[in-house]
Amino acid sequence: MIRPSNPTGSAYLTKFGFLPTPLGLLQLAGDILTVPRTWVKVVDMEADKMSSVESVVDEALRYSPELVGITIHATAAHGTSLRIAKTIKEHLPDTVLVAGGHHATFLPYDVLRGGFDIVVLGEGDETIIEITRAITEGRGFEGISGIVYKTKSGKFVRTKPRALIFDLDKLPIPAYHLVDKRNYTFKVFGENDSVACVETSRGCPYACDFCSVTPTWGNKWRNKSNKRIIEELDIVKALGYDWVFFTDDIFVVYPNVKQRMHLFDLMIEKRYNFKWIAQMRADVTAKNPELIRRAAEAGLRVGFLGIESGSPEILKKMHKGLFTPLSVKAVRMLSENGVVVLIGMMLGAPYETLHDMITTLKFAWKLADAGADAVQFSLYTPLPGTRIFDDALRNNKLFTLDWDRYDLLTPVMKTKVHPAIIQILQMIGNHVFYIKKYLKGRFIDTSWKTTIKGYKRDLVFNAQKFMFRMMPSYVREFLEFPKHIAHTIKLYSAFSKLPLVDLKKVSELLEFSNRILYLEVGGKNPYFMIKQES
Repeated sequence: MIRPSNPTGSAYLTKFGFLPTPLGLLQLAGDILTVPRTWVKVVDMEADKMSSVESVVDEALRYSPELVGITIHATAAHGTSLRIAKTIKEHLPDTVLVAGGHHATFLPYDVLRGGFDIVVLGEGDETIIEITRAITEGRGFEGISGIVYKTKSGKFVRTKPRALIFDLDKLPIPAYHLVDKRNYTFKVFGENDSVACVETSRGCPYACDFCSVTPTWGNKWRNKSNKRIIEELDIVKALGYDWVFFTDDIFVVYPNVKQRMHLFDLMIEKRYNFKWIAQMRADVTAKNPELIRRAAEAGLRVGFLGIESGSPEILKKMHKGLFTPLSVKAVRMLSENGVVVLIGMMLGAPYETLHDMITTLKFAWKLADAGADAVQFSLYTPLPGTRIFDDALRNNKLFTLDWDRYDLLTPVMKTKVHPAIIQILQMIGNHVFYIKKYLKGRFIDTSWKTTIKGYKRDLVFNAQKFMFRMMPSYVREFLEFPKHIAHTIKLYSAFSKLPLVDLKKVSELLEFSNRILYLEVGGKNPYFMIKQES
């Protein structure tokens, strides 16, 4: 099982030293290990410090596997994944190559043409078990739901969809033992700190137009029971991890507030010694102060809030469903409870003006004054499977289909504002935020010793020291920025002269981007599937 790297590497790793365990592969490895007489090896290019495709292939050849699974969750990893698959196939022609993840799900034909034998569509736990059994028993793949596979004659066959897994408790435990925790770091807060991923739910009931979560996981939010979550946390604790990253796209939704409160009580009772990170909505956070207080007591140390924009009108068009004063309140509430606050902002929506983007920059500074400690300015990117991808294809707004650029940091779409200007605003947003905080003394404010809990002060001081150590790399990145701007201008100018239109390609991409991945489960709530506690 392989996690490939992007051509430019993970921005979280290069900027913050943050590399969590590859939970998707560990879960699938746990699934596979339920099949008798199977062994699994996990290869993580970044964690294992493999800088080339050749090094990954050499590792695969040494293992001589019957199945190689590659997760193409990040669109920017498309090229690397296909090079790995093609090279392995040249040396091991009988090995079955399986691709999964968000990108593979919505571009299966591209992936199959690139050297893979099977693409798993969406949720892959039950599917990978069936594929493994078919290989070990020498059977074909035609009876396996939820895949697209390539026949011996080269024909692509899509099988019937499968239903979402409602009872997440029945999933095998992720194979946490297959990786070395020392490779999974959170250096911004501690040079030797390690971080493990734990999943407590899947899916999202919201409908943000830019988000790939809903098309990938379905619009049903499903959760594990507290008993199962504690079981996994006990394993992570025994392995000695310093941090837990709850990978849920939204850690708390309204129907499970009580369940989360009970979970925090259990975590407090068990006296876990790890710190943890969660991604939350600002409105739910702002309206549940007791929940946040209890979460902080249970070990919440970093909270990520997807704020996206400072313009109420843009938030409405994104279908984000947020009200900006609630974002300020949520940041302040987290900060006052000793939680380091990371905010996510977004620039470059097709309906966004220059004035809207400047409003977002200023709003980020306002959130810094409210207690936000870090910011991530990403670019509005039409990822395959999303509504905005469909719209961009239909209206010929994409000026490149070079998937390496689909990293949420590089412009790929024609909008109201020139993409080079958006790229410059993104750079300004990511740097001026910290400059303003530093000039205001927010990094070294001694009043924090009394106004917020000491552990936040210590984490922020650690982060400050880390960022000063990383300053040479930040400077190098800044000096290389004009080169990236020039490349964007070149691509966009070529597109303006000769628009990127390939009707056959567009038709193929839309075919899978518009397909419903899963069978509907009759009689269930269309948005929430709550695992009730016994």
